[in-house]
Formats: sequence, C-alpha cells, structure tokens
Amino acid sequence: MPLLRCEIRASRVRGQSLTSRRGFLNLAILAGAAGLAFGGSGLLRRFADGRIAYQPIPGLPGFRRVAGGAVSGGPTPFVGIDSDPAPRPAPTAPCAGLFDPGRPPDAVPIAYFTDARCVNCRQMSPLLARLAQQPGLHVTWHEWPILGQPSRRAARAALAARAQGAYATFHHALMGGLALPTDAYLATLAQQAGIDPKRLLADMTGPAVERQLTRTAALARRFGFIGTPGLVIGRTVVTGRMDERRLTALIHDARTDPSPSPCDTAR
Repeated sequence: MPLLRCEIRASRVRGQSLTSRRGFLNLAILAGAAGLAFGGSGLLRRFADGRIAYQPIPGLPGFRRVAGGAVSGGPTPFVGIDSDPAPRPAPTAPCAGLFDPGRPPDAVPIAYFTDARCVNCRQMSPLLARLAQQPGLHVTWHEWPILGQPSRRAARAALAARAQGAYATFHHALMGGLALPTDAYLATLAQQAGIDPKRLLADMTGPAVERQLTRTAALARRFGFIGTPGLVIGRTVVTGRMDERRLTALIHDARTDPSPSPCDTAR
C-alpha cells in the first residue's frame, strides 16, 4: 500500500507537470539559466585563470564554443517560453543576416539576440552599447521576442523605430520597462524621440519588420539558442549573461584569433 500511494502521488505530480506547455518551458529556461549560463564552475575557472579553451560546434562549420560551457550548438526544443512552435524558414547559411554587412572590415563583429522582457538582457544591453562605442568593435542587434505578447510588441516597435533612426532610444526605453508597449505609450515615446508616431505604428505590422523577425527567429534556431541573451562574438557562440571581464576576454580572443571567421569569408 505505501508503494501504491507513492506511485499514485508520482502519477499526479507527473500529470500536473505535463498539463501546461508554458510551465514545462518555464522550467527548461530556468534550468538553463541557473545551471548552464556559464557552463558551471569549470567555465568560471577558465575565465579566472585566463585560459579559455574552445571546441568546434557540430553542424556549424567554422564556429566554436567555449569548451565545457553551455554554448548552443544545435537544434533544441527550448526556443523560448512563449515562442511559436511552427517551423520558420532557415537562412541558407548561418552568416545570412547575422552581422551588419556594412560593418568595418577590421572590427570584431558581435551579433546580440535580445528580448525586451529578458532580465539578463537589462545588464547586457547597456554593456554592449558602451563597448560598441570603442573602435574595432561592431554590434548587430537582433530583436528575438520569446517572452510573450509584450515582448513581441516591444520588438516590433524597436524595429519600426530603426527605420526612423531611433532604434537605440526605443530599445533602451522598452528594455525591462514597467510600462506596457500600448499604442498610446509608443506614440508618446515616438514624440519624445522626434519621430513620426503614425508611421511607427504602421511600420510595426509592415512587411519589413515581419521579415526581420522571421530572419532573427531562423538564425536563433540555426544557432540553437535556448533563450536570451544569445551572442555570436566573431565565430564564438555563447548563451547567457556575462560581466564585462568575461565579455572582454572573448572579444580579445576573437580579435587575436588566427582562423578567419566564416562570416568574413562569406562577405
């Protein structure tokens, strides 16, 4: 009887855990963030003693990850808490749209995948914005809204603002903001940024923004990101928040890497 009660209790627990897809994905993202963001103590030690070992990523020729780290390297079912499970077209190559084609040829390229509701992105976005002001570094910002409807609205607003030269203003204002990205709030933000509110709201549902969102989602799937922030630093792929010291170490290695980036050869 005690064994039977345990089996019944376990069945109930299993049933409850499988009733909600959202709950299951939440647990997956939390587990990835807690246990995999930096690959555990082994990866922390590699950064601490200045030795960063890399290994190739299967299926992504030319790209690499930190050995022992939780760096996405292939397809994964956990693409976001509220992401669309429907298949999306994948780019013909990983470099298609990954980095800004107009970047300086001698700059270390960084592709940054972010979500306005991502807690870790609130620390990463200002850090990357500051580092991007330095010569020899170029950041391509990818809006990847995976945390629900407010994320999707914020991403569309930021991309629509980019067409009017106000992407940075909108990204900063919407990143972790308490205000919901309603039409009224976005129109007020557009007025403060000195851009056309009506055009902003219209562009949010336009084909250009839709193409950018589709392309970013395809890239994120191609690199196997399980959440945000996701980064491609030169040819190094890494998931999770990191401080300036660790990020600078990866940038330094990308700058001194003797192997050509697959995206440089594709230009």
